[in-house]
Amino acid sequence: MLGLGRALFLAYNHLLWRIAHHWFNWPPEQAYLLLRYGVIAQTGIAITGIYALCKELSASRMAAFFGALIVAASPYFIIYSGRAMSEIPGFLMLSWSLWWMLRSLRAGKLGRFLMAAFLVGLSANVREFAVFYFPFITLAAWMHGVRWRMIVLALALTTLAATSGMIFWYLREGNLYLDAVTKWYGLSAEERRRFPVSINNLWFFGKFAFICSATVAMLSPVALVWLGSKRHLRLLWLFGLCGLLADLALLANHDLPVNPRYLLTGLLGLAAVCGWCLAELLKLRPVRGVILLLALIVLTKATWNREAKELYSAEWNSNAALRFIAKVERLPWNSGFIVGQRAPLIHYLASLGVQPYWRVISPGSGWPDDKLDKAIDDFFFAGREVYVDFDPEIWQTGVRENSREAAGLGMIKQRYRLTHIKDSFYRIERLDLNSDIER
Repeated sequence: MLGLGRALFLAYNHLLWRIAHHWFNWPPEQAYLLLRYGVIAQTGIAITGIYALCKELSASRMAAFFGALIVAASPYFIIYSGRAMSEIPGFLMLSWSLWWMLRSLRAGKLGRFLMAAFLVGLSANVREFAVFYFPFITLAAWMHGVRWRMIVLALALTTLAATSGMIFWYLREGNLYLDAVTKWYGLSAEERRRFPVSINNLWFFGKFAFICSATVAMLSPVALVWLGSKRHLRLLWLFGLCGLLADLALLANHDLPVNPRYLLTGLLGLAAVCGWCLAELLKLRPVRGVILLLALIVLTKATWNREAKELYSAEWNSNAALRFIAKVERLPWNSGFIVGQRAPLIHYLASLGVQPYWRVISPGSGWPDDKLDKAIDDFFFAGREVYVDFDPEIWQTGVRENSREAAGLGMIKQRYRLTHIKDSFYRIERLDLNSDIER
């Protein structure tokens, strides 16, 4: 679904950067801080939107409070509320769009309903998990007695908005965009072949679901069964099912073992039903409800303690990234790099104009596999000096045992002369012709 392009997410961040750079002389090397602060500023608005959506679905302030609290207390939500990524902006736009849609349906304002459905689709250009909640548009409209012709029109507008990013990129980049998407899907297919979905996904699903929200993991089955008998809350139940299906779809995703944050996909729907469940328990069985609430707080704190270590490691990596920049900032203007997880830093410095002619061979989907030597030689033919960092910390493969990049790094050690620069950082040099003949 990354082929949708995230055009809206990129567009507002680009506009934010342009404004800050032009009017406030924001330095290019600190542009990432601007994007990060933007996400932090959106976090409160996103939580408010989730509260408003849960209140519209449950007609209960207490249920809405617990629903928003469950999301806000999720370790993954906390972590990504401080990063320049699309999760929090996605929650913000999706929750407010769905709230407006439900309010419009309740008030019988079909024109506003269509506009809200369009915005729900547009939110997929911020973060693609919005796609999993598209069926809720049909279900909500049907529950409010909207005619099928109007429902079909709403879905058409939603689809148009969701694909508007692809349309924009095609009109702007033409076949370059299509070629990039085709290549990305082809590489994803190759990755699925190398790392097929296995029964282990059940383990990762359960583990990451519990870390994402212990409350949701424990209460979702009870909440959904209980809500199934409440006809006046049928919309809330259907919304929870959309969240459940969004999470269950991850069982077929080969990327699940290395992307635990994907469990945020269904959190919005499941937090709403679990918030209602907690509120009902506190009303019907106050003592037991309080005991359960305290137990869930303890579990949530325990999962956060675990993730806090990961967050500390991320901060350590940030400091390591600063040390890496200090190591390479004086290298030639036309350098080429093979630096694993530091590749985004090279892209970042190049795109901001700090080092516009630096180039990098990126790991992951952009890794050339058995054509790595050709990519390196192309750097040489272009007159570049080429550098490689063998630091194992920047070539980690997560839980995957096989690494495409490891074979390439081994090839570099065998086929090229390496001049030590510092630590595990080397300059790659071609062997002379005589050495090539002997080899």
